[in-house]
Amino acid sequence: MFRRIILAAALTAALGSLAIAQPERPLIRVGSGQDDQITPLLYAQHAGLFARAGLNVEVTKMANGATAAAAVAGGSLEIAKASSFALVLAHVKGIPFVLIAPAGGYRSEAPNAAFIVAASSPMRVAKDLNGKTLGATQLGDINHISTMAWIDQNGGDASTVKFVEIPPLAIPAAIEAGRIDGATVFEPTYSSAVNSGKARVMAYSYDAIAKHFEDSAFYANATWIAGHRDLVVRFNRVVHDANAYLAGHESEGVPLIAQFVGVDPATLPTIHHPDRPLYLDPNAIQPVIDGAFRYKVIPARFAAQEMICDCALKPPR
Repeated sequence: MFRRIILAAALTAALGSLAIAQPERPLIRVGSGQDDQITPLLYAQHAGLFARAGLNVEVTKMANGATAAAAVAGGSLEIAKASSFALVLAHVKGIPFVLIAPAGGYRSEAPNAAFIVAASSPMRVAKDLNGKTLGATQLGDINHISTMAWIDQNGGDASTVKFVEIPPLAIPAAIEAGRIDGATVFEPTYSSAVNSGKARVMAYSYDAIAKHFEDSAFYANATWIAGHRDLVVRFNRVVHDANAYLAGHESEGVPLIAQFVGVDPATLPTIHHPDRPLYLDPNAIQPVIDGAFRYKVIPARFAAQEMICDCALKPPR
């Protein structure tokens, strides 16, 4: 009996020493806006995919893309999610942000973003927006630029429009109160506003960029990537698997994104989910670059591959 106690104590001590010796899972802090494109990461956390990959991923809500970019540049975030448009602008400015994994995609056949106005608004066509005050999550982001492009491409004059920055969740209330006349919004704000009966879709402004494109991606600072390529590869594989699963089980992600954003899941019965791309496809990002050039936001076209890390997962040939 005494011998068994001694052996058990020795085994416990050995296991305790082993546990202490094991390295902790590396922390990867990821910043994101409050939209459905972050749902794959929320699902990966919920399902334990990151833990199984040996990663400790912490997702933080950010006010806008500029705040997240500053955090990545300053080192308080390792990774962030941004619109492809914002990442194109960063690349042109020489900011060392590199795309490492896909986040979401836009399809005209099933749009997950739209320009909304009050349900009672008399505005119906682009020229009705001339001289109006519109909202944008961030000036210069894809919602802002796509709205301007849609107005100009459909008979209006975007140069007469005033834009003000408003957080996504505050946009429906601002429209209802008459502080702005409309705004391009993405999910879940899109469905929440329209399902409330207080707003309606006036246009699918992302169509002014392209009918199909990868509209967001995860990125990191090139210096951090160089020292953590294994972590990037593991992170990318988890994103791949989470996107693949969610594409066929979107209902499982709705409570997760509703909790992250802070809305009632019951307000999202018909949420319009983005495409869930498995890989960073240069051909699906190129329309964003071409659109930015066409709208004179960047001085010249360039190949989308320039923005993508060579450590990103490649689609099978």
